[in-house]
Amino acid sequence: MKINTVFSLILAAGLATTSYSALAGNASRAVQEMTQRDLQALPKTKFGIDLMTTGSVRSESAFDARGVVIPNAEVTLGAGIAARIELMPFKGGEEFHKGEALVVFDCARQNADLRGAKANLTKASSHHRGKVRLKARGAAGAQEVRDAAADRAVAKATVDGLQEVISLCKINAPFDGRVVERHAQTHEIPAANAPILTVVDDSTLEVDLIVPSTWLRWVSKGTRFKFDVDELGRSYTAQVDRLGAKVDAVSQTIKITGMFVDRPGNVLTGMSGTAKFDPPTN
Repeated sequence: MKINTVFSLILAAGLATTSYSALAGNASRAVQEMTQRDLQALPKTKFGIDLMTTGSVRSESAFDARGVVIPNAEVTLGAGIAARIELMPFKGGEEFHKGEALVVFDCARQNADLRGAKANLTKASSHHRGKVRLKARGAAGAQEVRDAAADRAVAKATVDGLQEVISLCKINAPFDGRVVERHAQTHEIPAANAPILTVVDDSTLEVDLIVPSTWLRWVSKGTRFKFDVDELGRSYTAQVDRLGAKVDAVSQTIKITGMFVDRPGNVLTGMSGTAKFDPPTN
């Protein structure tokens, strides 16, 4: 009787295990089928890429990447001195040429200080020359000559310092470009080192792209591509100008910089778009 009971328990356990395995297998197949259906139902974005970022690519087997247009240089000019702004002739968006005055400060007080310092330098120089002549006649000692020379050096240093300050009373354009933003206005007195103007050199435009590092097998300097600008709905020819110095080990991507073959007049910095490369031939 006991032996029959044991056999019955073993048989029941085996049936239960078989039923559990069958249920687990059915559940696994159901999850796989559901996953495939869900993936097929996902919405497709334009060009198959994420249009919300500027550094996404569809996959390693696709040859388009998001990019953004950047200028040749963008600089924020700051106030070298704390003085009233007398003149700012260029407004946002206006063009200027290298060497033109972008900001002029009222430096009347600094100029007055310079005139006084030059007068002191003249006096100290005359005193030094007099001591040198007196020493030659035996009427002055070497220490007096050294003291007079030191006074002259101090006066000269004061003049040089004020001339350097006055050189900051005008900010000249470092290149041909355009004004992006004015951070101060005429008649204001900004603090020293406060931002005054942001200017951009857009004589040449570049395109920053983030692409898979495997593209290095066929992308090199001079490789051409089409860049579709979102804001304009137009396509322009560009070429790779330089490759990034480092591959991101985590995302396995690299930054490349392209340049328009012909500088388009209606493309502005900050515009974004899609770079389309021809598939590699091998």
